[in-house]
Amino acid sequence: MSLPEPSGQRLDGWKAIAGYFRRDRTTVMRWARERDLPVHRLPGGKQGSVFAYERELAAWAGQAEQRDLGEAPDGPNEPGPPPNAVSAPMEHTVTPSTTSARRGKQLLVGAAAGIAIAAVIALAPTFTDMLAPKSSPVERAAALPDNRVVSDDYVAARDSWARRTPGDLRRAITLYEKVIAADRDFAPAYAGLAEAWLIYREYGAATESRAYSAAKSAVEQALALDDQLAAAHRANGFIQYWWSYDAQRSVDSFRRALELDPRDGLTHFWYANVLSDLGQDAAAQREYDMAQLLMPGTPAIAVERACAHWQAGRDRRALMELERLKSQYPSDATIRNCLAWAHISRSDIKAYAREYRALANLRKVPEMQRLSVELDAAIARDPATAHHVLVADARREFAEGERKTRMTPAFHASSMGDRATLVMLLKQASTLGERWYSATLNRRIAQKWRGDAEVQRLLRQVVIATPKVDLS
Repeated sequence: MSLPEPSGQRLDGWKAIAGYFRRDRTTVMRWARERDLPVHRLPGGKQGSVFAYERELAAWAGQAEQRDLGEAPDGPNEPGPPPNAVSAPMEHTVTPSTTSARRGKQLLVGAAAGIAIAAVIALAPTFTDMLAPKSSPVERAAALPDNRVVSDDYVAARDSWARRTPGDLRRAITLYEKVIAADRDFAPAYAGLAEAWLIYREYGAATESRAYSAAKSAVEQALALDDQLAAAHRANGFIQYWWSYDAQRSVDSFRRALELDPRDGLTHFWYANVLSDLGQDAAAQREYDMAQLLMPGTPAIAVERACAHWQAGRDRRALMELERLKSQYPSDATIRNCLAWAHISRSDIKAYAREYRALANLRKVPEMQRLSVELDAAIARDPATAHHVLVADARREFAEGERKTRMTPAFHASSMGDRATLVMLLKQASTLGERWYSATLNRRIAQKWRGDAEVQRLLRQVVIATPKVDLS
């Protein structure tokens, strides 16, 4: 690999400097810290604002190569002539012919030396590449901003995100945005911001469309800066499955993240959740095992694994484990959500309403709190038809862009034995070309109406094929 012909052009930002060397951003930052890469900081500028000149970078590369090859520079330590060489008597007479021959020889030696030096300079980037290999996915995941203050904010954002309380998640989002404002080329901050929004939609007051829109924008920026960042592919897989309903692309993104960093526990965990919903129980359990080995003692893994038991049809075990976890973590919103799904699948609308009420109060989403009140009132009137409130609210969400398919209200109608509403929703979904991705919900609807030819036919029209999953 050769460097571009140097010019007096100024390169602004780590991304431009990395692009000049055709390396990633973290590598050139390491060179600046450890190998005196000539990078300048803007006085009085924003934190992390740097620039460099192409001529200085090219000169640095040549000097670095000479050092790496062990060449001593000219200076005081350069070997001198042998002792007495200058004052020693001449042993022969120098004739014009010998002088000419010597001059010709000097010209040849000088030309050869020039060619050698040019070759060294041309090969400098190649040797530099060998001596400073590209950063690994693990190094990318552990990278920090160069500025200490910005680095502290980034670490604090990661720590707040891990606590998963609404307040901590809001703080994480604020800190990530602060890091990005200070260092717009730091890809891990964008990936972290995406993850914060994705978790905030489960625990905080963000609507689905708001959270996913913000997360998707952050992921796209992260991948544009560094398409080798495993965390960005992981977050992308999450969005593709749970929001875009593109199961195959989601699986592909998770597999790519694991190729880049097979020891990332969070990737194994989120991938397990997707596999569980796709009905790939054995593969999901294997991913949960890996997640627990890599992140032991993480409550969220225990919660989602308990929910996965329900997705696989182990209802009694799921309810028992979720109730136990609820007593341990009473403020965990995901536990309440999983319990609500498990209860309505057993036609227990009252238990569903109880858990949904707790979920709405924990997340403090106004639409959820309003729906909870309406559902309680509907149950008081007639439990057998109370689910119509859920179906009506799903229509509102669909109209407002908060919901993209009729899969969930159809499942609610099916669970409550409401065939007329189920058939209506299936026909609408089929007409609009909807594709229902959740093997968990599709299978339960199919089992509930096993002998109903019309329901089975309509269901087949909306169910998508199972994505290709590498089980090796």
